[in-house]
Amino acid sequence: MKKSTLVVTGLVLLSFLLGGCFRPGAPTPTSQVDLLNTAAAQTIQAQQTNIAQTSQAQYPEGTSTATIQPTQNPDQPTATQIPDTTDSPRFTPTGTVSEACDRAAFISETVPDGSVFLPGETFTKTWKLENDGDCTWNTNYDLVFVKGDAMDAPASKTLTAEPIEPGQVVEISVDLKAPSEIGTYRGDFKLRNENGVIFGIGNTDEPFWVEIDVESTPIAGSLYDFTNKYCASGVTWSNGAGKLPCPGKSGDAGGWVKRVDKPTLESGAVDDEPGLQVHPQKVNNGWIRGLYPEITYTSDAYFRAIIGCYGTTNCNVRFKLNAIVDGGSELNLGTWNEVQDGQFRRVELDVSQYKNRKISFILIVEAVGQSADNTALWFAPRLEP
Repeated sequence: MKKSTLVVTGLVLLSFLLGGCFRPGAPTPTSQVDLLNTAAAQTIQAQQTNIAQTSQAQYPEGTSTATIQPTQNPDQPTATQIPDTTDSPRFTPTGTVSEACDRAAFISETVPDGSVFLPGETFTKTWKLENDGDCTWNTNYDLVFVKGDAMDAPASKTLTAEPIEPGQVVEISVDLKAPSEIGTYRGDFKLRNENGVIFGIGNTDEPFWVEIDVESTPIAGSLYDFTNKYCASGVTWSNGAGKLPCPGKSGDAGGWVKRVDKPTLESGAVDDEPGLQVHPQKVNNGWIRGLYPEITYTSDAYFRAIIGCYGTTNCNVRFKLNAIVDGGSELNLGTWNEVQDGQFRRVELDVSQYKNRKISFILIVEAVGQSADNTALWFAPRLEP
């Protein structure tokens, strides 16, 4: 606006100066004021036109203004779009063990639940398990006791000496000892991997176990009780020198046999069922034997007994069960050696093949060499179905 005013003012002054210079008689020109006004208007119009043209050149009418995209800097990292993983398959990170790595399946066992044992009796329990997982069981895997009654089981035991691949089966055995008190006992076991993780059977890691009943030897169902009949008519006890009195006396040099109502077993346990305390003749390789009269049983039967040294005596003896069938030659049905080791032996023989025949049984104890005290125990010898 300032430049336009100055231009108009200058033109007015110039018109006055020019007017003074016109000669008389000259033709009268167009009005100076009109000329000045016209010039000023044209100047202003020209400037406005120039401004308008410049503005239209920069922003043409009807043309969208272009949007300039920023140039990406190649040195700057490009952001990675995070995909939606809602329906994407999941994966296990490297180094993570899957839930199915260590898992076992039960196949079979020995010593079924409810098996009956005498107080302090030793036995072996065996489980057969399948590797039902994805990982190999190696020599760093263990059998471990987890709760209940250990029954002299170790806290842990090496599971296997060879790798057990998935799908393979392993047999696990542990030596146990029945408690000294009458009752029912159970001990639970599981497996432990090389990282110390304990696992059991199936998806829920259940334990596998041993469950037994500890009680006195059942006699009520016996077909024939050798203890109750040991001095009955027709029973003869003898040694190398001849016939022995029945019952005998402890300390007799010829040996003896007598009933003990509450015998002390080799384990130190005292039982409330009677047994036969026997001692062979006190000579080198001495012996004692009891011949029972003929009997006939009409059903399948087993000969059962507990044998061992009597209490803490330092015996070294040989137990034998012989028989005479239908008046024939004497047969040996079984032989077992026993020494003082704090454990006794359970004897079980199937004698069903002799049913419906006349049979005489013979209980024998022989000294192996000669020891200071060979007092031994036939505990609850009997025939049972």
